[in-house]
Amino acid sequence: MSAKYSDGASASPGSIIKQAQVSGSGVRAAAGNQYLPVLAQNVTLRVERRLPSLGEVVVAPGQRVDSDSILGRTLLPGRPRVYNLAEIMEVSPRDMTRLIKKPVGSTFAKNEVVAARKGFGSLQFKAPFEAILSIADSATGYISLTPQPEPYNLEAYVRGQVADIIPSYGATIQLQASYARGAFGFGGERYGVLRVLATKPTDAIDPAAIDPRTTFFILLGGSFITAEVLRRAVELKVRGIITGSIREEELTKFLEYRQREAFYRVGQHAWRFPADLSGQDSPLTLVVTEGFGMRPMASRLFEMLLGHDGEELSIDGTTRLRRGWQRPEIVMPVVTSREISQLSTKLGAADHLPKPGSTVRLINPTYLGAMGQVISLPPSRRGVSPGQLDRLAEVEVSGKRLVLPFADIEVIEQPGQAPAPTVTSRQLV
Repeated sequence: MSAKYSDGASASPGSIIKQAQVSGSGVRAAAGNQYLPVLAQNVTLRVERRLPSLGEVVVAPGQRVDSDSILGRTLLPGRPRVYNLAEIMEVSPRDMTRLIKKPVGSTFAKNEVVAARKGFGSLQFKAPFEAILSIADSATGYISLTPQPEPYNLEAYVRGQVADIIPSYGATIQLQASYARGAFGFGGERYGVLRVLATKPTDAIDPAAIDPRTTFFILLGGSFITAEVLRRAVELKVRGIITGSIREEELTKFLEYRQREAFYRVGQHAWRFPADLSGQDSPLTLVVTEGFGMRPMASRLFEMLLGHDGEELSIDGTTRLRRGWQRPEIVMPVVTSREISQLSTKLGAADHLPKPGSTVRLINPTYLGAMGQVISLPPSRRGVSPGQLDRLAEVEVSGKRLVLPFADIEVIEQPGQAPAPTVTSRQLV
């Protein structure tokens, strides 16, 4: 059996799965084994969008879509809630079933009486929400109330053209765009117009710059961000923020302010990220590109974002480092053919992989966001799965040499690579 190399983690079920064709190279990553670089300019992205359950697709191949275009619709079943009705009504489980007003499968309106006991010490149990009585167990005395299904619309998230239809589930959107991954973040998918609040990657966002003019925008900072800025952004309904870094104390202050400590367990070694944030709501989306501390944003990424000032882009702060790998992302659609010409970069698949001299960022939980340089490429080692080999790189980080699999690092810059073209912002706030 031939060995299978693991150059990156596969997308988790239900997440966006991308295929990237780098301009001029003709190389297309295979679905489920893609390797998108941390920073790519002028690539053809194929973004797969799926409904969470069987539904109706309302677009056709070749159709142009905007970020807010509806691709499909479905009904999301509610999560059942269990109640000990026998205990509530103060009767035995067998007697409990005689008190229920309607048979299993019936619908109850909010505050409608589900069960009642008459006589001395009469009691009532009313439905706390509009629900279906899905279970009434005479052996245990428990009932289950399931909320009515809610309509769900699947948005495109990015602006492009429908390439393929996934019958009853969704569609694949193709677009020409620049793409970047962050170190970590929080908040789900959002799109909006970019507003630049920093003139260079070493600039931090001034809290005074968060004013009514930033409402509903996605903001670009350079270096670190503070809890005060995040608080003001929430109050003024900012959609998202892209910044270089954040200090642990500032993130802690903000999460306490928002009462969302479950996002991250701060103050612990290796920073534990929860496996799934889908159940958590967030008032905005934050994408941190370099990691914790007070680090400036990588100059190539900052210059690329600067060139999209005043244009719409899409961001997703979802971070999962375990059980379904996912990193924050920034998608910047290429607007004009002139921009395509300016940003065109001919890279092969090998240009995205570490090599001696590559500047890399570490993305494993222990060294998340740390920068280093590849010294050598040791022989591959046997991976976790049968027949799998992990490619390795020896990386020097702050005077320490680490041997890490390719899946734990990402290339920021290759040796001898020309710097990104300098783009002047249309208008700086």
